[in-house]
Amino acid sequence: MFGGTKDEDEGLPGPVVLSLVLLGAMFGMAAPAAGGWWPAPAALLALAVQAVHCLPWTTRLRGAWTLAAQLLLAPWSGVPGFAAASVLLLVRRPVRWVLFALVVAGAAALAGDGGYRAANGASNALAQGLTVYALTRLFHLYAELHAARDQLAAAQVASERQRAAQELHAAIGVPLAAILRLAADGDATAVAATARRAAAGVRATPEPPYPVPAPDGPMPALVLPILVAVHLGYLAVGVVHLADLGLTPLQLSFTLGALTLVTGLQVHHSLPRPPGLHPPGHLWTWALQCALAVAVLFGPDGPHPQLLAFAAASALVLLPPAAGWPAFGAAVLAAGTVSGTAAVDVVTIALVYYGLTLLTTLVHRVREARRALAELAVARERRRIARDVHDLLGSGLTAIAVTAELALREPDADHLPQAAALAERTLAELRAIPADHTELDLTRELASAQALLTAAGITFQLIGTPDTTPTAARPLLAAALREGVTNLLRHSRATHCTLTLTPTGLRLTNNHPHPGPHPPGNGTPNLTTRATTHHATFTTGPDTPNHWTLAVTLST
Repeated sequence: MFGGTKDEDEGLPGPVVLSLVLLGAMFGMAAPAAGGWWPAPAALLALAVQAVHCLPWTTRLRGAWTLAAQLLLAPWSGVPGFAAASVLLLVRRPVRWVLFALVVAGAAALAGDGGYRAANGASNALAQGLTVYALTRLFHLYAELHAARDQLAAAQVASERQRAAQELHAAIGVPLAAILRLAADGDATAVAATARRAAAGVRATPEPPYPVPAPDGPMPALVLPILVAVHLGYLAVGVVHLADLGLTPLQLSFTLGALTLVTGLQVHHSLPRPPGLHPPGHLWTWALQCALAVAVLFGPDGPHPQLLAFAAASALVLLPPAAGWPAFGAAVLAAGTVSGTAAVDVVTIALVYYGLTLLTTLVHRVREARRALAELAVARERRRIARDVHDLLGSGLTAIAVTAELALREPDADHLPQAAALAERTLAELRAIPADHTELDLTRELASAQALLTAAGITFQLIGTPDTTPTAARPLLAAALREGVTNLLRHSRATHCTLTLTPTGLRLTNNHPHPGPHPPGNGTPNLTTRATTHHATFTTGPDTPNHWTLAVTLST
């Protein structure tokens, strides 16, 4: 349903549960047509109007006129619970609860004289109205959450980008601004020291823990009060029924105790819980519920067989489907030995409570899925930002430091303005990283690498041109070139470097095979990840006894 996963869609879908409950209410309560068992036309019309009020894709059809039609049909359809549910669904608070109470009172009056008939009519209207309302609200909430499952992830990613931008400005933006001021003042020593400290901080900072998105809030507040109210309604009707039977004190005590215990156990079984979590000792409590329901059902002058419906509902809620549905069928057959109406009651009541529990579980699952999607999206975004910070900003800061140190050794050269230009470039990349606009240009990266290596006294040889490489792979090759040149300047004493660009990738080789001892960094894992996303292969290490090679091989 709605493209959900298999786990989310276990059990009957929401529309099916709603439809079965509406059909069961109509067949169980509606007055039959003249001379037959089929519901009267007014009942069928009330069912159609109620479907318009319940289903999410009929929003444009509902309104004041459909509510008025349902209210007018209530005395003739035999299902005033539909009118009660429609009032709750279409009328705003607090007026809707006043109208709901009036509809329930009207149902009691329509049921006829006598305490039991009035109580039963009011209880049926109350139970049907509340449960149809709750099922509809839960189903709509499930549909809304499922449709918006990606919005929470997007919001969390946007929040993460904002947080990252603030932290990056404090950790790197401020040092870069200081570097620009120091370069303008001609202080090469301070430029080099500031850049080295910032680069060390970038490379040493571990990836922060993934944040868990804030929960969406508790299960809708309507579920628990409706569960309690519906059960209390059935309990009250049962008590009135028992009081009218003229039972002996012993019989009354037993049946009243059984009625109260079975109803209490049903509340215990139906309470909203996270998916897969059952109440303690649920198999024993369900077995007790079944035993009491059957004993009362076949006992002398016992109450009507709704207690068996509770046991059937618990079977669907507590047992695996392979066992729950056969148990449900057995309960329906047992009720059928009393009357066909009793069997319909079992089906309707059991599906009502199963539907409430099922949709509550689905809402839980969708909320958990949304949180998991958001957590995954934030984790992915954090990895992306951390990778870009290391590969782009770390390399840029190292290049600034190297250039400033060259300025100290060669005061007459034009190295300090070049360091300032590198700082400007790194600052622009800093601003782009949180927004995910950090694709590198291979041509510009090649010019920067050539200038850096030449300034450092390293002979640079280029074989091929950026135009010979595939366009889509150039940002990856640019990142690999920047990382390779940075590592060469930081860890190597090379005097010669060769860059080869071909349609199949990049190869950067220098004549110093041992980079020297240094703490492991994230450059190789990051480039491996980047290469994998482009279906390429990244390798680095000794090539020959006298050379070190970094290579990116594109898939053909």
